[in-house]
Amino acid sequence: MTEAITESFIKSVVGSLKRSRQVRRRLPDGGLLHIDRPLPFLVLFRHPAGKPDHATADFVKAEAAYIIAKEEQTAELALLVKEIAKAMSEKFGAFMILELFAAADHTPETPLFRVLGPEEALPATVNVLKKELEQIQIENLPVTVGISSNQPLLSGPLHLLSEDELKQMSCLMLGLALKPVYRNLTTGDAYPLLLRTLRKHLSNAVKKAVFDFVRVQTTHHPTHFQALGRRAVVSAVWHIDKKLASISDQFQFLMLVTPVNATEAWEAFCKSKFKKAPTFHYRLMPVDTDLLKRKLYNIPLEKVEDPTLGFLFRDKRHELDKMLTMLSDRNTPDFLYSSLQLFGGVDEQLLKVAEGILTALPEPEVHEDISIIPVHEFAALAEQEIAFLKSQNESLSTGVEIRKDIVGLLVSRGKLYIGAEAQIPRNRAEALIQHEVGTHILTYFNGKAQPLQQLYVGVPGYEELQEGLAVLSEYLVGGLNHDRLRLLAARVVAVHHLTKGCHFTDNFHRLIEQYKFDKDTAFDITMRVHRGGGLTKDAVYLRGLVHLLQYLKDGGELEPLLIGKIRQDYIPIVQELIYRKVLHTAPIKPRYLLDPAIQPKLEQLKTGLTVFNLI
Repeated sequence: MTEAITESFIKSVVGSLKRSRQVRRRLPDGGLLHIDRPLPFLVLFRHPAGKPDHATADFVKAEAAYIIAKEEQTAELALLVKEIAKAMSEKFGAFMILELFAAADHTPETPLFRVLGPEEALPATVNVLKKELEQIQIENLPVTVGISSNQPLLSGPLHLLSEDELKQMSCLMLGLALKPVYRNLTTGDAYPLLLRTLRKHLSNAVKKAVFDFVRVQTTHHPTHFQALGRRAVVSAVWHIDKKLASISDQFQFLMLVTPVNATEAWEAFCKSKFKKAPTFHYRLMPVDTDLLKRKLYNIPLEKVEDPTLGFLFRDKRHELDKMLTMLSDRNTPDFLYSSLQLFGGVDEQLLKVAEGILTALPEPEVHEDISIIPVHEFAALAEQEIAFLKSQNESLSTGVEIRKDIVGLLVSRGKLYIGAEAQIPRNRAEALIQHEVGTHILTYFNGKAQPLQQLYVGVPGYEELQEGLAVLSEYLVGGLNHDRLRLLAARVVAVHHLTKGCHFTDNFHRLIEQYKFDKDTAFDITMRVHRGGGLTKDAVYLRGLVHLLQYLKDGGELEPLLIGKIRQDYIPIVQELIYRKVLHTAPIKPRYLLDPAIQPKLEQLKTGLTVFNLI
């Protein structure tokens, strides 16, 4: 409902803020007042008279406290801003107003940003804003920053507050003129990708400048500049999050690209004397991929005002699109090309690491008497570990299922599936339980405990970090033996040759003849890599481990990585959302993080161990 800026409206807004409530009110002609919670700053934008500028207005929507109005509303807006500033200055000791507008001058000499600040004593806040703006880097866009007097904001027909009023309220008034390179000057249409990128960078620069002002001038002491970001999330966010999760939950990708006739295919391959590639069969497709794509792109992501959440949702939509394309291309050559987009391939450095492991460990370990743990006994151990996780979070509800149509172990939607014919060495049981339960199930339910469902369905590219964590957990509990490392390295080599056009039989024979794998193991590796038409996912295990070891060497901590199914470069995003209290810390910890005996091993990893130090 649109509301006019009347005396009663202003009184209601200020009253809500004094009671520490969120304010979100629609103003005439598309205007909006959004104040997330009582904060010592306000960002505003006014549409020029008769010339709405929605592209520039979008910049302020990234902030926790903003007003979008019209120049024609200046008189009423001045009263509203004054009363908000007065109330918040009384609460925090000082207040800051930042007005954004598009620069009228579009000449080549016009700086991309022009900061308008006080003339007499240039406050540190202006310098911080200038410095942060200068650090923005956008390809093919020269970033220049100028500084001018804020006097035009303090006088004239469009001024909101006089200099005397600002002094009385301990209020700082800044302006920021943006050269409108983000829109077509002829048509007025925005360049959406540039606008989105610039908006994200500008929002961080503004928050850092506000953080400097708030920290020095007010009684408000945020722990981090991101803590000044939006906490209240508009209903569209939860709707979109739910829609994306719903589409993701309609198909189990790994199940649909895993052969259901592995045993029969192996027997047929043996009968052909390993000369004819086996034919694999898959589960029937439970969805119409084209219809799901239509639903996917009907989700109105443009309604998300928050740039961080907007990025997260666009990223997920892009991944779901690729997955659905892969499923529709299953058992065709195009499957491989989509897999390379989704899971990546094998770069030169990773191939060197894999070949180095296979050179350092040229032969499988000799086991005189391998003890195989019965499947039901292993399932019981897994159930015990699930009970341990549940003791930390009662809402955890999952289990273990033994199935004939599963080869080995697989976790899907937080549930562990065990192949009825799985051959699990007893000395690897604990490592595999930490891999499947202590990592995959744990991160699924840590993600489930978050408000955003994307953290349990998985952000795009989460598999690399997931598998890196899972393999590292094997090492921490003493179960990462030579054969396991050889297996992970062989998967990388097989993926490399797959992408170079190698056929099933050639990959199979190379693993036996060059790398000394037995026929059963070679078949399993080759089947996993060639399934569906070529799945490059198996390279992520070793790649994830290599990148995770580098992360620990650089001073990173393991615990933040367990908040859900995220990827490594999402850590700043997750941390930002925690600062903003959109997310909270993970409720469940794996056994190895709670075991004092394992801590020295974890500390040693931080000294800079590589994969070769694990051998």
